[in-house]
Amino acid sequence: MAARVLIMFAILTFVGFTVGQKELSELAEVKGYKLHCIESSGITESSAKKLSAGEPIKEPDQPTKCFVQCFFQKLRLMDEKGVVLKDKLEVFLTKLMDADKAKDYVQQCDLRRTNPCDTAYAVYDCYLGKKAKLF
Repeated sequence: MAARVLIMFAILTFVGFTVGQKELSELAEVKGYKLHCIESSGITESSAKKLSAGEPIKEPDQPTKCFVQCFFQKLRLMDEKGVVLKDKLEVFLTKLMDADKAKDYVQQCDLRRTNPCDTAYAVYDCYLGKKAKLF
């Protein structure tokens, strides 16, 4: 189990997520979040690889959705009730892309689903559809 977690952490850390010219893994506030969320969500290695590669997951399972929710919550971009904190998300995204693009993405991906994990994944999927990798 520990080896599996370390392998998934290595995949997520080294592949990283890129928007524009910057990678999320380069940001100081991200260190340790991925490992915690891998352990707490129970995400599969296959799903972790797809998230890292920015590949769409046709039918994501609940652990995959909850990994995304955990990660967003750790970054303080979503509260525990599943509400996306749009102002914080916009500020965060400006670390990775042009401010106008960040504002536009936040508006276009303002989604709400039945639970926090589903909401987080819907928001992630919206960004992925815009070619903005988030992992």
